[in-house]
This record gives sequence, structure tokens and C-alpha cells, in this order.
Amino acid sequence: MTDAQLHIHLVSDSTGETVHQIARACVAQFPNVRTTEHVWTLVRSLNHVEAVFAGVERNPGVLLMSVVDADLRAEFEKRCTERHIPHVSVLDPVVDLLGSLLGQPSRNRPGGQRKLDSAYFERMAAVDFAVRHDDGLNMAELHDADILLVGVSRTSKTPTSMYLAHRGYKVANYALVPGVPFPMQYVDGLKLLIVGLTNDPKRLSVVRKTRQIAQSDEKNTSYSDIDMITDEVRDARRLFARNGWPVIDVTRRSIEETAAAVIQFYTSSQESQQ
Repeated sequence: MTDAQLHIHLVSDSTGETVHQIARACVAQFPNVRTTEHVWTLVRSLNHVEAVFAGVERNPGVLLMSVVDADLRAEFEKRCTERHIPHVSVLDPVVDLLGSLLGQPSRNRPGGQRKLDSAYFERMAAVDFAVRHDDGLNMAELHDADILLVGVSRTSKTPTSMYLAHRGYKVANYALVPGVPFPMQYVDGLKLLIVGLTNDPKRLSVVRKTRQIAQSDEKNTSYSDIDMITDEVRDARRLFARNGWPVIDVTRRSIEETAAAVIQFYTSSQESQQ
């Protein structure tokens, strides 16, 4: 099908994050399909079910659900079957597999992965840490960090730090400035992972020019000068190589892909220390 239009109804008994991410990942495999998402969150009663199916009647399509309550899920499946609505419960295959392997039933609790346990508060502490240690702030506190990201301006240090923080890692980042040496005294003797981030100079020049236009910055011409950026990137790579820091080129990577690579480095470093 070319330029197909598809309405996707995303139903969740919690925030909808799980079913939304699964749907996005699957739809991405069909670039010629135009989708319209209809998000139904906190669906926990029959009144909510009625509202969902009223919406499906207005915009027929497929229904993807993340509903852990067995009775409510059965109601959705019954009504979808009666109305010939394509549907799938996205968690069932994994939950069923784990249940069979573990020999025990699931707890069927909506939003169970977002319970206010110690892991939740650790993630919130990690987010706070990333904010307080952004762009070279509070470098004297790096003894509490898990990871330090280092790179020239516009190499996705801050968004990558925040993404990793939401995964529970305490991450700081430092922006390299031309002519200013990296403050090695803050990392000497520390057992934290330091990762260098780099980018293609031409890509960096475009990104920096766009930022300057947005900020009406016409004076700092060297910031987006391709020759100056090439020198910055070269000096950064020399710093990374001199200290044996792993390097990630973010030129063609999404934030999620960069973070995944950082986590791989972190896992390897932790294993090597054991």
C-alpha cells in the first residue's frame, strides 16, 4: 500500500507510555503509511470502555492496548471481535512467556512499572543530578557520578544526560571550549566512565548556525566557522585518545542510540572492575 492512512487507537490503563512506544516502533517499519494516533489513557472502567469504542466508531482503525486487568482486557477483546476491529494486547506475549517460565501468575496491576519504590526515587535523584551537573557545573562533585560526557558544543551532551538520568544513571557533562584545557584535576583518581562525544564538523556548523539565528547572535562568527569547528573536533579527539576515553560519533545517531552506546560502555566498564 502506498500513502495508506491508518487510525491507531492506543488504549492503556496507565499513562500510555508503553503502548505508545511499541506502536511508534512498529509503525516506523512502514514509512509509506500515514497514521493518526488516538490515545486513551487511565482506562479502568466500563464507562471508559464505552468512550473508547465510541471513538473507534468515529475513526475506524486498529486498537492496541496495554491493559493488565483480565476482565477489562476480555471486555475489549470481546467487543473488538464482535465489531471486527483488528486488535492486540501488546503485553500478553511477554507476560505469558515470563509466567510460564517462572511458574507464577502476574500481579495484574495497572502502571506497576511506575510504582513509587526505591528505584523510582533513585531515577528522580539521577535527574536532579543531571540538572545540577549540566555543562560543567559542580565538577567537584563528580565522585558521585556514574558517567561524565565530554564534547564540544552541540554534540547532544545535555539531552543524552537527561535520557540516561531517566534510566537511573547519574550523569554529568562538560562542554569543551577552544583554548580552555579540560580540568583533569576533577576526574583524577575517580572510577567513573568518561565518554567523548563528537560530531561531523559540517553538521556541527549547520546546527550552530541554526542556533545562532534562533538567538539572533550575529557577532560570534567563530562559533559556526567550519575551520574553527574542525580544529575543535580534532583537539577533542586528541583529548579523548590521550586519556583512553571511548568515543561516540553522534552525527547520525538519535539521542536514544547514543544513550544505548553509552550504557554498553558503562556495562563493560563495570564488568571489567569486578
